[in-house]
Parts: sequence; C-alpha cells; structure tokens
Amino acid sequence: MRGEWGHIPWAVTALFFLLTAYCLPLTLSAQIPQDEDNGQIAEPQDSLSADTVNTTERYLREQAQVNVRVPVLPLLDVEGPRPPLTRLVFSRDSIEWGHAATVSDLLTRVPGVYLWRGGYTGRPELVNYQSRGASSTEYYLDGLPYVPAGIDSIAVDPALFSLVFLDRVEVERWPGQLRVHLFTRRNDRLAARSRIAIARGDNDYARYDAELERRFTSGFGFVLGGDYLSSPTQAVLSSNYSNTQIWAQGSYHPTRWVGLQYQLIRSAPNRRPYVISNAGVEDTIGPGYKGTRTDAQLRLSLRKEKGELGPRVDFIYGRTGWDGAGLQQQINQIGGFFTYRLPALSLSASAFNRTRWTPLDARATIGLNPIGPFSASAELVHLRHYGGRASDYADLAAGLEPIRGLAVTGTARIGKVVAAPAIPTDPEQDVEDFQGALGFNRGRLGFQVAYARTSSFVPSGYADFPDVPQLGPVPRTEWITASVRIAPVQWLTLETWYSDPRGESPDGLPPTHSVGAGTIRSKFLRQFPSGIFDLKLRLSVESWGTGTIGRDPFGSPIVLRGATFFRSLVQIQLDRFYLYWDRVNLTDTKRTYVPGFEIPALGSAFGVRWEFSN
Repeated sequence: MRGEWGHIPWAVTALFFLLTAYCLPLTLSAQIPQDEDNGQIAEPQDSLSADTVNTTERYLREQAQVNVRVPVLPLLDVEGPRPPLTRLVFSRDSIEWGHAATVSDLLTRVPGVYLWRGGYTGRPELVNYQSRGASSTEYYLDGLPYVPAGIDSIAVDPALFSLVFLDRVEVERWPGQLRVHLFTRRNDRLAARSRIAIARGDNDYARYDAELERRFTSGFGFVLGGDYLSSPTQAVLSSNYSNTQIWAQGSYHPTRWVGLQYQLIRSAPNRRPYVISNAGVEDTIGPGYKGTRTDAQLRLSLRKEKGELGPRVDFIYGRTGWDGAGLQQQINQIGGFFTYRLPALSLSASAFNRTRWTPLDARATIGLNPIGPFSASAELVHLRHYGGRASDYADLAAGLEPIRGLAVTGTARIGKVVAAPAIPTDPEQDVEDFQGALGFNRGRLGFQVAYARTSSFVPSGYADFPDVPQLGPVPRTEWITASVRIAPVQWLTLETWYSDPRGESPDGLPPTHSVGAGTIRSKFLRQFPSGIFDLKLRLSVESWGTGTIGRDPFGSPIVLRGATFFRSLVQIQLDRFYLYWDRVNLTDTKRTYVPGFEIPALGSAFGVRWEFSN
C-alpha cells in the first residue's frame, strides 16, 4: 500500500480494523443502559458520583518524578581533564536543533570534514578528513569500538546510524584523524519519558520514530525505541533506500556504586543499486545490498565514590553480527576499562580482545591539569592485527588558557598505523602528524585558526563507490583551517569554517572547502515569557573548488568540479512539540560531492515530533 499509509504494513492495518470492528459494538452496548427484566432502554443514570480518582493529585504526584534523579552509567572513554580546542561536544539540544538528518550531517560542523555524499538521505555519506580516506575517522558506541562490518570492512558509514537514539556526540580532533564518540540516550529521571516523530517528504519520503524510557525506584530500567526511514529515488533511475532500526536497553542500578546494562541495536538497511542514465544507457555506479547488522553490549560498572571521582572498573562484552549481501560476519569483543579520576588528574587503561582482524586493542591515557591555565593529555595505543602487523602510536596534546576564552593548543600523533586491518596485505605506515591551534570563544564572538602538517600516507578508498576504486598516495601536506562565529545580537548568529591544503590538493577532498550558515533563533520572550516557544531559521552554504576525488582503475585522476550547495531549515518548538521543514540543494545545481551521484533539487522533508514525561 502506498500514499498516506504507504509505509504501514498491511497486516497491521488489517488487524487494527478487525479489532475496531470487534470492540466497537461491545463498547457501544456497554454504554447503553438496559432494563434487566424486559431489555428495554432504561433512563440514563448520573455516573459522576462513581469517579473517585483525583486527577489533579495524580498529575502532581507523577509530575514530581521529573525532578527525582536516578543513577546512570558514567560515560566511557571521555575522561578529563583535556586541553582546550581538542574536542567538539554536541549535546542533545545541539542534535535536535543542529540541522542534521544523519550522524554524517552532524559531522559537517567539524572544520575540515568532507562527506562523500552518494545522493539523498540514506545513501552513503563517508567521512574524509585531511585526505586519510577510510582511516580518517574512528567511531565508538558507548565506549566500545564501532567496527566496520558488511560489504565495507574498512570504513564505517555514519549515515546508517540513527540520530534519534543518541544523547551526546563528542568528536576528538587529532591531526590526520577524528574520533567520534556516540552515546545513546540516558534517562536519569524517575519519570517515564516517551517520544513520537513523523516526517514526510517528496516522492513518498517517510520517517517514523517512537521511543519509551522508564526507570524504577528498585533500580531497574528499560528503553525501547524504533526508527524507520524510507528515502525514495530522486533525480536518477534508481536509488531507493529503507532502514528499520530497533534499540532495546535494560539496566539495573541497585546502588550508585554498581550498574549493569545490556543494550541491543539492530539495523536492517536496504539500499537499491544507484542507477543513472548514461547517454540513454542504464549504468549502475553504486552497489545495492540488503542486510542486517546487530550490535549487542553488556556492561558491568563498579565504582567506589558516588560521583565521577575515585576509581572505577568497567567490564564489557560486545557482539557485532552482519548477515546480508552474501556475507555472514560475527565480531566479538571482550575487555574492560580501569579509570582513576581526581579533580586535576585522570588515569585510564583499557584492553580488549577482538575475534576478527585486531585480536588485541590496548590503550593507556593520562590527563592532567597541574595549574589553572595549563592542561595536557597523552595516550599510548597498541593494536595487534592479523598477519603480524601492529599499530603503535602516541597521541599527545598540551594547551594553555592564559585568559578566559583565549586558548592555544598543540597536538601530535606519532608512530605507525595500519590503515586497513581487514586487508591482509595492507602494510604498516609511519605517521608524524602535528597541529597548532589558537582559539577564542565568548558569548558574541568565537574564532579558531589551526595549522597542521600531516606525513605522507597511502589511504584506502570506499567500497560504496566502485567507480572511484582508489585514492592516490598523499604526500606530506600542510593544512590551514579557520572558523569564525559572530553573534551581533542575541537572536542572530553567523558562523563559517574554511579548510585548504597548502600547495597541490591531495586526493579525496577538494581545496578551498568551506561551510557557512546564518541562523535566526528566538524565543520571543515578550510574547511568550514562560519560554515555551522557540523559532529557528537557518540558511547554510557549502562550497569548494575543483580538485581530484580519486583515481580510476588505471590510476588516472578523477576530477571533482567545484560546487556550491544551499540548504534551509525552519524549526518551531511549542513546549514539547516540535515542527521542522528541511530543504536541500536550493539552487538546483547539477554538481556533485562524488561524480555521478546527484543531489536532488529542492529535496524536502517536513516533520513533527512530540516528547512526553509521564
């Protein structure tokens, strides 16, 4: 069935009508009073006296639970202190209002990130950062490495992960690499919380979200969530995409010192082949596949103190399974973290055994803040891969904040890495990457300027783009990155970032790349003094110059032409009710992020969502 009910299974619809047909007569008959002797209709009776429920008292009692806090598991692998300018944090509010449909969209706010967009929402959106290709980004889900699986065992496609399950995203910025920490939503209140969202768009675009979270005074808690996305073909012959994702979590916190949690996230992507018309002939430039990925995680957390300070031990078992596209994979991870935290010092060590590609993942981290304006961190990493290979490197950072808001920071990444552990012949490569940054951040003004030098590297390509099978070797490169944010008045913000390699642009991303946006956001407090109303109007632009996206099978460069894309967002909040309208490619440009993969003109999505407590 299509149309308004096009994405609701017909069996569920039929069952709904059958139940309605069965229950409605019973309900009506129960509401018509009958005479017990002759079945005649009796006079209606006053039923008000039978209502013994004090709804006001019940509402106030339930509402009071919103302010009752319950313990939750601490965030993993984000221990402080950390030097300034090394991390970007997206809170739940930033995610909700961040003009992003996917995790990939959210990452475009990180200066220097270029997305290999394979079309509209749901198509591949692989991250390239400072020309390191598939190895430029690492992902962690609630502290556990989110490993590649499926048709691409080298790169993780963040477009496949649902934003609605996330409560926080933290991005560590190192020269030559990003680390993206994804944290699922945490309900730290006794009150139940629920969420419903519906979105529609062009050509039967549809998205449905639902979520229920509940905690109890006994320490038990659960979360059930679902996200369904159907993104149709636009501008080409075939590119349909759909995905049903389910999130289930159970937790037990008998005290603030002990916590046990199990969660499961199941994703079922169904990408049809990306087919274009090339001189009247159908040409498939993007592979299609249908599969199921399941990520399960069991965690036991023990700590001595009630707060974040003191020692803590976490034991974790994770299982990733993939089934589809002719592949069956299972990756098990087991290990743990030991953390000791003081106000000005943190020590952390972790070790994991993995059953595929990297049997040992061991790390040790220290962060310190000996005096107020100075802070530093260091991490030693040892990864042992199949084939006798190893990645051994150190991440070093130190920063100084002489006055409030002004900071200068230096970072380095030194050692050797294996870009693609899943490829037995992929060799170890030496890395010597350095970066210096100067930043200032206050209410009305913020800026950051960074200079980075990355060593020569041979990056890996992306399996989702077979027409760009490889990236050329990248020589030692110097990078200039700058970002500015200006808020001349409280309700208006202008922001932009710019990234450009000095000299010849390497493969994988274009030169003179910039992203800018103008945002109007106001609560109209004079008309709505309670703050119940919020309005956001945003117009963003992304632009770059002509460069080389990669190499064809014969090693010849593939040109990526310069382009400019505009995107708009209208978003309104009224208490816990949200409404938004998102449109892409406002100027109907035929340019692309990857040659051949068109971005539909004026592609739009209109959605609403509700959030409830109790």
